[in-house]
Amino acid sequence: MKKISLLLIISAAALMLLTLSACGGGAPAGTPAAGGDAPAGGEPVSVGSLTVIVPDNVVGVPLWVIAVENGYFEEEGLAVNGVTMTTGTMEALEAGKADAMLNGIIPALSYAAQGSHVKIVAGMASGGNFLIARSEDVESLRNFDNWKDKRLALVRLSTSEMITRYALTELGYDLDQDVTFVEIDSYPNIIEAVRKNQADIGYIASEYAQTVRDLGLEIIFPMTELVDNYVCCRISVSGQTLEANRAAFVKFVKAQIRAYKYYRENEDEVVALLARHSAQTEDFVRNVAYNTETNANRIFNPDPNLNGVRNVYTTLRDWNYIEDSGVEVEDIVDISVFSDALNEILAEYPDDPLYLELKTLYETNNF
Repeated sequence: MKKISLLLIISAAALMLLTLSACGGGAPAGTPAAGGDAPAGGEPVSVGSLTVIVPDNVVGVPLWVIAVENGYFEEEGLAVNGVTMTTGTMEALEAGKADAMLNGIIPALSYAAQGSHVKIVAGMASGGNFLIARSEDVESLRNFDNWKDKRLALVRLSTSEMITRYALTELGYDLDQDVTFVEIDSYPNIIEAVRKNQADIGYIASEYAQTVRDLGLEIIFPMTELVDNYVCCRISVSGQTLEANRAAFVKFVKAQIRAYKYYRENEDEVVALLARHSAQTEDFVRNVAYNTETNANRIFNPDPNLNGVRNVYTTLRDWNYIEDSGVEVEDIVDISVFSDALNEILAEYPDDPLYLELKTLYETNNF
């Protein structure tokens, strides 16, 4: 695929994919809520401000909402301005008109591979997709040995496509001969393709699970059966701003880490908070944010997971979705921002079990 065509596809599709996927978010307003660790010391030292592009589905970005509502950014000396954009999101980040973006992994990797200064500094979410089939086929398709000659319906240039290409290659499949990728533009149309026997397996965001059941289809399993804890949405940042004010991003990620602790330890409070800002019911929010059976093992974790990103990046290059221009994944993912942020927190709370758990996870996923 030529460079220009890939840029056009990403520019047109990125926002749609964000809206449909787990990786949505928004800038809530309101009085900061109580709870969570407070930084040690007196008044915070200002590290400036960041403009952050966020989509409008707050349930999909609980850490962002928690950090805003609990005042974590302010406590770290950072002012944040959450904005939404309908087009030109990656271009705004590249041009320095925005400083950070909560987005899917594919656009950031594709732009960076082609010379953009966009960097990835932390994670947002992993998991979150189901595989579906017609009822009569489900049991057979739970065995990967039975996938030969099957038609897989998924969104082009999606995380689902890259993870599947990576996983099936690892299982020994010849993807040019053994399976057929059916590229479809949306999750509702994927569901219809499976229902009408135009595809054997469909990939959907977990929010569509009930729709699938209502139409008589069934879930095969969550996509984590292909790759456990596969990377999805990441925090991408302007390389220019990162170079000019790295301290601001360390504090930004530190606030996300603090929000992760609050998310893990205060389920009822987080559910109520997200329900209030999304106008969704608490049951809906709990199913999306916490219930792994209904959210397809979605995990909201700020760890950058360089190893998982490398798998996606390598697959993009191997299948010629991006040109091999000599840009390596280590040139795109700056794991030191997360490391410095976590080390700051551990200096304040050296015995906290959740922060120590994050440290172990970081050492596993990034080296």
